[in-house]
Parts: sequence; C-alpha cells; structure tokens
Amino acid sequence: MIALSKKTIIIASASLCGVLAITGLLISLPYIINPREGIDFNPDSLIKGTASTYDISETVSTSFGSYTPLQNDYTPKIKPTKIGDNLQNVDFQGLSVTPQMKAFLEQYGFVIVDEGYEDIYEIYNEELELPKFITTDLCLHAYHVLYDLSLRILEGEQFFFDFEIMLQALRDDQMLLNGTVSDPVVHDALKNNIAYLSVMLYLLNSTTNPIPVEVESLTLEELALIDVGERAPSAIFGYDEDYTQYTVRGHYTRNEILGNYFKAMMYAGRIGFLLQGPMGEPEIGIRLTRMALLLISSFNATAYSETVWDFWDRIYEPTVFYVGASDDLTAAEYYQIWQNQGAPEGDALASESTIEEFIEEAKTYRKPLINSMFIFDAFGHENVTQGFRLMGQRFIPDSYIFQQLVHNKVGGRLMPTALDVLSVFGSPRAAFYMKDEGLIYPDYDDQIDKLREEFGNLTEYDWTQNLYWSWLYTLFPLLKPASEGYPRFMLSDAWTDKAMMTTLGSWAELRHDTILYAKQSYTYETSMPEILKGYVEPYPEVYARLASLAGLMKTGLESRGLISEGPSGHGLQGKLDTLVTLMEGLVTLSIKELENDPLTEDDIWFVNMVARYIEEVASYPSPDDPWASEADGRMAIIADVHTDPNTGQVLEVGAGDPYSIYVVVQDHQGKLRLTKGATFSYYEFKHPMNDRLTDEGWHEMLDTNPPDLPEWIVNSLPILSISVIPAVFSRRED
Repeated sequence: MIALSKKTIIIASASLCGVLAITGLLISLPYIINPREGIDFNPDSLIKGTASTYDISETVSTSFGSYTPLQNDYTPKIKPTKIGDNLQNVDFQGLSVTPQMKAFLEQYGFVIVDEGYEDIYEIYNEELELPKFITTDLCLHAYHVLYDLSLRILEGEQFFFDFEIMLQALRDDQMLLNGTVSDPVVHDALKNNIAYLSVMLYLLNSTTNPIPVEVESLTLEELALIDVGERAPSAIFGYDEDYTQYTVRGHYTRNEILGNYFKAMMYAGRIGFLLQGPMGEPEIGIRLTRMALLLISSFNATAYSETVWDFWDRIYEPTVFYVGASDDLTAAEYYQIWQNQGAPEGDALASESTIEEFIEEAKTYRKPLINSMFIFDAFGHENVTQGFRLMGQRFIPDSYIFQQLVHNKVGGRLMPTALDVLSVFGSPRAAFYMKDEGLIYPDYDDQIDKLREEFGNLTEYDWTQNLYWSWLYTLFPLLKPASEGYPRFMLSDAWTDKAMMTTLGSWAELRHDTILYAKQSYTYETSMPEILKGYVEPYPEVYARLASLAGLMKTGLESRGLISEGPSGHGLQGKLDTLVTLMEGLVTLSIKELENDPLTEDDIWFVNMVARYIEEVASYPSPDDPWASEADGRMAIIADVHTDPNTGQVLEVGAGDPYSIYVVVQDHQGKLRLTKGATFSYYEFKHPMNDRLTDEGWHEMLDTNPPDLPEWIVNSLPILSISVIPAVFSRRED
C-alpha cells in the first residue's frame, strides 16, 4: 500500500526560494451554518488552484535534507450505516455517555467533550482498556514536541555560545578599530556599535560580559528601555522600537539560558541598520548605514581560530532550516555590496557620498515583505524598513498573508484572523466564514484573490524549503471536506470545522515554537489490555506528510551534524525514525479503513497501542532535562502573531487544554462502535500588546478566566463541557 517514489528533484538552495517566490461550551444542539448559501465556489472541495490542492509526488532534495513523499493512492468505499435512535445499534465498548452526548452522537456521529484533561496523552492512557480513536491531533502534537525540543537543545547547547563568541569577537574588533580612527563621526558610529553589541552580550550573561566604560551610560539606557517594555525611541538607533516584544515567552520561559538567549536574539532580529529613516529621513539612513558598514568590516575578525562568519553561519543556516530565510538584508548581502565598492573602512566611511553610494546600490536589492516596525501608512514599509539586521527575523507565509490583509493593503482593517490564512490556502469553510469581510472592507476580496494566486503558483521547491513551510503543507489535507465513500461522521460541515480546529491548533503550536525567529506582522501498564476495536482518523495524506516531514527533519539535522545517536543527541535520531515508522503504519491502517478492508488482529493491536508509542516518542529524555519545565506537562500553549499599534493590541492564538472526542465508527461489515480519542482546542483573541502572554500566563488565564472560543467553533461544533455532565465525569474535583 505504501511505496516510496524513486524520482528525485534537486534543489540547489532552499534558503531564499520562499522569499523570492512570494515578491463553546454548549448545552443544546448547535446551529450548523449551511456553507452553500452566499458562496460562489463548491463548498464540498478545496478552492480550485489554491495551495492546498498542490501535491508533491517526487522526492525533493534540498540543501538541508531530502523530502520523500509516501504514495498513498486509494479509493474510499465506505457505505455508511445509519445510526439508530438512541444509539441502539452502536456497541459502546465500555464507554459511558450522557443524554446530551447521545443526542450529538446520533446527529453528527461524534461529540467533543471538555473533560478537564491538561495533557493529550492522559486521554489515551487514563483508561487503557477503552477503545481508542487515534487522531491526527495526537500525531501533530507529537511532531510539535520533537520540533520544539530539538530547537531548544540547539539553542541552549550550541547557538547561545556561538552567538556570545560572535558578539564578543565583533565588539573586540570594533573597540580596536575605534582606537585607530580619527574622524569624530566615525568615532560616534563605532561607539554606537559597541553599545549595540554590549546590549546583546549583557542580555546573554551580565556577569561574564561587563559593559565597557566608554559606552556604559548608552548601553544601560537601552537596557532600561528593554526592561520597561513599552514603545519608545531607541537610545542607540533613535527610531521607535516596540520593546513589548522582549517579553520572554514561548519555550524560552523554561530556563535562564533560553530566556537570556531570547532577549538577545530578539534584539539582533528586530533592531535594523536602516537605509533611510522610518519617515524617509536620509540623514538617519546615512548614520545607520555608516554603523552597518563599520560592523560588517569586523566580520573577518577571529575567535578560537574561526571567523565571525563561521559563528554567524552556524546559527543562521540551521534556523533557516527550522523557520526560513531572513526577510531583511543579511550580513552576506551587505558585505558583497561593500566589497563591490572597494571595501571602504575606518575614516573612509566619514564620507557621506561613500555612504550614499552604498545606500543607492542596497536599495536595488530585495525589499522586506513583512513590516515589523511602527510605520505610518503614508510611508511604504518596503522602503523605509529596508536595511540590515544582524540576525534578521524570518519571512514566514502566514505573517505575509496577515500583512497583505490589514491596513493599508485593506483599508481600515486593523486585525487579521487565522481564518484569513486558511481561506488563502483554499479552505472552503474558512472562505465561507470570511465572506462578509469583502462587504465591510472593499479591498479584501481582491487581496484574497491575489494571495490565492500567489500561493497557488508555488511548487515543491517552496513547500519543502524548510520545516516551517513543510509543516504547513502537512496540514493542507485537513482543509478538504470529506466526500462520498468516507465515514458518516466525516460527512458533515461540523466535522470539516473540527478538522479546521485541528489545523489551527497545530498552527498555533508552530507559531509558539518559532516565536523568536518568525517575523511578526504589524497593524505504562506492563500487562496487555483487552483488545477492543479502535479506529484511526482516516487522513492518510496527513500521516504520510508527517512521515516525510520527520524524515526531512532528520536528514537535515544530520547533514549539519546537529544531532547524533545516544544520550548526547538526546535520542532525537531514534525518536524521528520511530515517528516515521508509526506514521507509515497509520497511513496503511487509514487506507484499509477507507477502502472497507478488514483489519487484522495485529492492526487492531497497533491501533490500541500506538498512542503509547507516540507518547514515548514525544517524551523528554529524562524528568530533570534542563530544557524542560513544569509548564511542558500541560498541552496548552500561546503565541502572539500580529501587532496593531493603532489599538495597542496583539492577536493571540493558542491551543488550549485538549478535548476528548467520542466518535461512532464503522467496521468493514457495517457494524457501529463507539470510540474515544483526543483533539485540540483552539483560541484566538485580542490582548493588550504590553501584556504579551507566556505559556504560564495562558495556563493561569485558562484556569481562572478563559476567553471565549471563536464564534465559528461555538456555532458549528458539537461541544459539551464537563460542567454540564458532573454525574459522569468528576476529574476536575480529583
């Protein structure tokens, strides 16, 4: 059933191709919206020509690793059995349900219940002998854990120290240069550079990186602004900076090393040596570009027999593999222009004409596609934010979509929504929910059409360029509504929306894991349990793409020497290999289900045990792992993904605590059985930008004053809260 394609497409370089390619808790039955009203395309299929219709059929070799798709051809052949009144023809297999749950199960074939669990594996392991519904949510969450864990390890054990040595080498060389120049303008620029580097070194480790006396006042002034965390002019660079961004969040709250790394790298990613001021001021561009060229002139400085370039590359290239290429001009691009000019250095950079010549050449280079600064709409961000950043934040497609769907691209629209992204990618349900935006904002529909065309024209080169893009590609099959031949429970709009909630839950985990690098847009039991009849949520394409994604991650990390076998490698190689094997098994089983083939005893055993294997894959190497904390024991995560300075708010997206999902499934003989699994919960809400949420703060909010679920979830999905069925479920009181 599974065959690996033998054809290979060679990609010379993946680093820049993506940048270049894109120049409820209810008590009564919910009201299910009819998507066939007021929409001008087929609601039963993906929107024609959009990104989600693209399928990679051949092996793709990138500069990092290989993406090998699994062939999973099949024809769904299920003829649904009607669910009887009061579930009279359903084998409950030991599961208990309430009258409210029965009503949902009879109408939709599934029900989602908030039973108070905090971890997805609890749902599968607490009642080992109950029939399991293996969900895509379980598998996607496991990949998130491996992605996040491996990134933490690299940051804490390699990037932190390479970054510190790189900054020290740059500062030492800039201080030496300062002793050789005589022009006061150059002295002033070097002083600013030394303060700039001292800020990051102090943030990394204030004990081992004392501030040089000559820049102490300036450095401390900038550090104070970071501590206060408000909008303010930078003490060093002069233009307004959003210091709320330096709130440590994501997985960086887990220990001091990660937290310090977050602040320093955020500074390196956000603070730019602009080619002109935020309002087009040429004098600001000259001053900052002079600083940039002086800094670039120190990139050949050495430390421990390696150049600054070596340390920069060891940080930048792996993060390109994880997230993507810089949206801003890089040190390498500035260095090339500088070399073409004859590499003027020292006092030669006092000449304004020399700087202006560089600026004119640099302006012809690629422009940033995402704005992450405070810019008035009279000034195009593509021009006034263009410049060099030491470790620039990355171009990511979802932030680009957000940028294109808010003011000033869509006049008056200040805050996007995650449904914008899914609509662009081709989800008919997301498009339906967003159909009124075009009536409110006249520019919206034209922008959506433009973006659908842009992303619809992308190829395997783009979707496999790095792990971030490949993760998004993995989610696309969940956007497609099920059709004839699929199980009954998948044939409603409610299930399509459940799959959309899964998509956004996984996307929220992706944004959480990459919050530092992603450029944000602005506006066990030993005894064998009884074998019961479980079921795999039949999305073979998702499992196949997850297997390919895990394989790409493994080969990419191996090619850079970033993971190894054994304890020193934290077991990541073995975990990724196991995840690939498990996903291949789920592809086979889900195709068997869809083609109405009988499952063997071995198949049934695998369904009952696979959640335990997945949990083992997604577990930390040891309870006292330095890169983990108590917060990792809870599934809920949060990430701010867009900032609107007009209202002082950010868009927060998060996975909440997991929900249980009860599903009536059908075997090859048409017999109905009840199963239980786990699914994401998804939240999206506006929040003050000066209080960007951490995972720990999100957990407290969920426990004390949780936000409402998105309206489309409340109005569409059959969801019950534990609070309305206390007679059956009492976990919250335990």
